[in-house]
Amino acid sequence: MIVLGDTLAGFLLVQPPRRDPSIKPLARRSGPSILATLAILIALVAEAVAQAGGGWLLVVPPHIPQKRALMKVYAANSAAEVGAAVDSLPHDEQDLVVTKVYKILAIPTAAARTEAVLDALQDTAAPVRNWRRIRAFESAASCERQRELALQSFELEASSVRAASPDGEELSVEDWRLLEGLSAARKSRCLPESSFVAR
Repeated sequence: MIVLGDTLAGFLLVQPPRRDPSIKPLARRSGPSILATLAILIALVAEAVAQAGGGWLLVVPPHIPQKRALMKVYAANSAAEVGAAVDSLPHDEQDLVVTKVYKILAIPTAAARTEAVLDALQDTAAPVRNWRRIRAFESAASCERQRELALQSFELEASSVRAASPDGEELSVEDWRLLEGLSAARKSRCLPESSFVAR
């Protein structure tokens, strides 16, 4: 960034403008405005180069703030446990969490139910600065390629989990982790590192 700006400024200083006799010289008062315009152009070019050369990050959304309450409701065995799980939440959030979990619990198979609850935990509306950084890449293309490969791999593994557990029984911890990875991969994004710079 600095090197490019210095190079452009140096080039302009070293190479004097050629005089065309048909063009009249500018008035002296336009000199400062030309220098100001030149400074702005150098800054814009340097910024463009910095963005073009900046890295890319593969990121996944954070969990929703109500994660703990939602999981407690999901695992509850009685109305009292449900009430205790959401007791610390505001009243409108209590209703949303309980309704969301009851809809998930109505899903017949364990794998589909698990995928639904894990998807519900992802906070895709969170500000970008709160997203979890997984890996850095030199370009958007390499980031997207890796994201697609990860998603395909998780989908392949998840298909075997779905096939192995068609009934209503809960999944193993390993299967939960696999489906959690799938959920995160589905909602992952490739973003420029500049998105995470403090403003």
